[in-house]
Amino acid sequence: MRLIKIAALTLLLACRLSLFAQYFSTGEDPAGIKWRKIRTANFQLIFPEEYEQKAIKVAHLFEMVYQLGYKTLDHPPKKISVILHTHTVKSNGLVAWSPKRVELFPTPHQKIYAQDWLEQLAIHEFRHVVQMDKIQDELPAILPVLFGEQAAAAAVGAYLPFWFLEGDAVITETALSHAGRGRLPYFLMENKAQALEKGLYSYDKAALGSYKDFVPNRYKFGYWLAGGIREKYGATLWSEVLAEIGSRPLSVSPLNRVLKKRTGLGKEGLYKILFQNYLSAWNAELESTKQTPTMRVSPENKQVTNYRYVSAITDSSFVAYKESRDDIGRIVLVTNRKEKVLHTPGTIFEESFSRTGNLLIWSERRLDLRWTHADKSVIVLFNLDTNAIKEFPMKEKIFSPVVSPNLNSFAAVTVNHSNEYELGIYNLESGQLIRNFSIPGNHYLFTPSWDDAGEMLYFIALSDEGKYLSSLNTQTGKFTELTPAHFYDIRNPEFHNNKLYFTSSKTGIDNIFCLDLKARQISQLSSVPFGADYPTVVAEKLFFSNYNSNGYHVARLKLGELLQKPDSEIVPYTYKLAEALAAQEDTLLDFSVEDPVNYDTKPYRKLAHLFNFHSWAPAYINVNDHEVRPGISLMSQNKLGTANTQLGYEYDLAEEAGKYKIDFEYSGLFPVIKAGVGYGRRRSAYYEVSNMVDRLGNILESDTTIRNFSWNELEFELSSRMPFYFNKGKYTQILQPEVNYNYRKVIHNQTTPDQLYQGHYHSMSYRLYFQNIIRQAELDIQPDWGQIVEFSYRNSLGGGTEIGDLKAFQSYLYIPGLVCNHGIRFYNGYQQKNNNQDLAFSDIVRYPRGFNRFQHDKLYVFAADYVMPICYPDKSLGRLFFLKRIRSSAFYDFAHLKGTIYDENGLASGKFSGSLKSVGLELTGDGHFLRLTAPVSIGMRGIYMHDLREFRTELMLSVNFDSL
Repeated sequence: MRLIKIAALTLLLACRLSLFAQYFSTGEDPAGIKWRKIRTANFQLIFPEEYEQKAIKVAHLFEMVYQLGYKTLDHPPKKISVILHTHTVKSNGLVAWSPKRVELFPTPHQKIYAQDWLEQLAIHEFRHVVQMDKIQDELPAILPVLFGEQAAAAAVGAYLPFWFLEGDAVITETALSHAGRGRLPYFLMENKAQALEKGLYSYDKAALGSYKDFVPNRYKFGYWLAGGIREKYGATLWSEVLAEIGSRPLSVSPLNRVLKKRTGLGKEGLYKILFQNYLSAWNAELESTKQTPTMRVSPENKQVTNYRYVSAITDSSFVAYKESRDDIGRIVLVTNRKEKVLHTPGTIFEESFSRTGNLLIWSERRLDLRWTHADKSVIVLFNLDTNAIKEFPMKEKIFSPVVSPNLNSFAAVTVNHSNEYELGIYNLESGQLIRNFSIPGNHYLFTPSWDDAGEMLYFIALSDEGKYLSSLNTQTGKFTELTPAHFYDIRNPEFHNNKLYFTSSKTGIDNIFCLDLKARQISQLSSVPFGADYPTVVAEKLFFSNYNSNGYHVARLKLGELLQKPDSEIVPYTYKLAEALAAQEDTLLDFSVEDPVNYDTKPYRKLAHLFNFHSWAPAYINVNDHEVRPGISLMSQNKLGTANTQLGYEYDLAEEAGKYKIDFEYSGLFPVIKAGVGYGRRRSAYYEVSNMVDRLGNILESDTTIRNFSWNELEFELSSRMPFYFNKGKYTQILQPEVNYNYRKVIHNQTTPDQLYQGHYHSMSYRLYFQNIIRQAELDIQPDWGQIVEFSYRNSLGGGTEIGDLKAFQSYLYIPGLVCNHGIRFYNGYQQKNNNQDLAFSDIVRYPRGFNRFQHDKLYVFAADYVMPICYPDKSLGRLFFLKRIRSSAFYDFAHLKGTIYDENGLASGKFSGSLKSVGLELTGDGHFLRLTAPVSIGMRGIYMHDLREFRTELMLSVNFDSL
């Protein structure tokens, strides 16, 4: 019985691995980077050499966090590597397993809360390390032995909802610090506004999202739910949940079991009770808050829409950056609530858009030609009068540009590869640096604003004590602190008439405040129900973005109608949940304590660390298509994510034979190099008819015998591709030339019939791929605009069997449909083959849907699809499936073929040509199976094949792992 249980455990976990174990690389750093490393008691840091001093600080931060960050999960984790990507403009962090590592993107963005960015990353990502390592440690000992690190990844993917993983990390960053997102009103307001204005959604909708309605993300929902459960039932509850999940990996619902055991309720019941309690408290707060009356000046929208970075031009017009769920971000001009699109930009960095006079300026992300982790900032100027666009490629990572009043220069916040911060002033005509100012204490700066004379810059700065308002005299270089530092959030200062208007979270709701620069007095100006941001003043009127459950709309107040409440009368808001969670910890982290250890740094040699075997399995796992087959496999990925190796043996149940495989890919050079070799036995069978004949040759009796036979195959493949990335504005382009060499040898043995091909051949494949795709909105099923073109050529080389050649062309064209989020897709494909009768290259061009392939010389295919959403049900089929969207695709396929007819002796006896046509309809449901995070699409395709007068149906199923 024990052996049966172990076998069942192995089989089920192998199946789960195909779904949940993630083998991925976040991208590549430039090949020229020289890497160094630091070893501490609990971490290994890997970083570019110019980041050495900051890396020593990061090592100290992680060791500090280690002392407290695991306490409430009762698990000090084992040593782990931390990789720092410092050449990118991305601001992020992640923890991945198989292989296990932490990856940090340490460039701070312009919307961080009142804590150093590296400290934020260290707390949040370390908590993920504790979660994952605890699961791995609690697993039955046999599973890590059988599967390596991927066993823990599979258990987490199968059982732990992402709202817990991210919610628990947000809880930790909040409970162990003076700040954290649990004390950020703009982080908390979305659930509050949704509950008060639209009611509570079902658990499935709140946890898994919706296409019909906006649903706050897993970080926000997770904080409220995981935090509320922990506050009510104790700090150790989640530790028990992780222990149960790890120790019982075959359980049906270990999360619910522990919750019901400890609380008497499952996650659905707890969600309902907690959010009903929150709703009551939010109602009471709303009723007790006196609100300032506002006038909406932006248009009404059917979908949730956000107007950000508002800049008022007159008392009835403004420009803003508009984003909605059904459309990509656009810069709009609104006049008397009538909207006009001015420009569709690329990816704008947060809080990096402003207007001065007739000039808009923003900072936009640009991809590096080759390296994922070397993307850059570009400054873009847009003239409102002429619609002219001008760009300045920048060497620095540059954010929050603002044009001076005389329109001669612009100021911006810059960050170098060592995380040193400066305020730079640049020539508006050439983009050249005029002067830069180093920040005292290397305090990070946010969203500068010029005074009317173009001499003073006002901004927000961040120190160890929090955020504060500050100024810089650009003539003298003198910095002045205007307010004390606080851990509540302040952001987006705007100078007007010797006053600074800014957003403050002091009241527990983001509201507009004002600092009188002459009197040095601060006043609260607005009192809104959920959140206000991006103040701008013109003609004695205050414009700002005002949040409700339908997003940020633009509101207006007359200056005479403002609240004008002195800041001295305002008691900083107490976040009850955050304080309760903090009380469950031993103490707060104090990063000001100096590290007594002087860490040594050493070179990190890429070649010496090319292999890092992290996972294995008593099954062959194809990491590209998430398939599991009988066999064994061993996986390696180096810590820099540039070298992937897989060794294995794959057994084919149908043929009862197997093949040894080795695959290796290296992406740390400009060309991506891939090599693979496979060797093994193939098996098949044929029918042999034996006749008993008389003297005259007449058949007296026939006997049919099945003859099994086998042969061996050796394959070797070597390929190189060069991916080039481009993006400008709303489009992203990829150009990728690729060349591939393939060698195949078929080896007979004593059982192999002579008729089976024996010999070897060499072949080359050449491919040129190009795509130009517009960014997609959340509700888009496919891109509104885009082109994909692919040229392919395959040919055999000398020195073996001649198998002919193949030329192919494919293209896709995407255009908008009749209404928003509908789309039309056209496909064209042409290929021409010169075949060997026994061997031929496989087809590249697709066939019309419904038809089986057959041999041909020339093939042209045209296909047209019209895709559209039908409805957004948001319905749960028990716990089996949560249906979020039903969509359809009507299609027409056409093919024209030409080929050669061969007689029974294999000789060409004629030519044929013909057409194939099919029409049909696809109905697809998008949702989540068994409440798992990865979206699933399941549907039916009905096809009518005109030439055959035949109708058939096909089942469609896909899982979108890219969304995880």
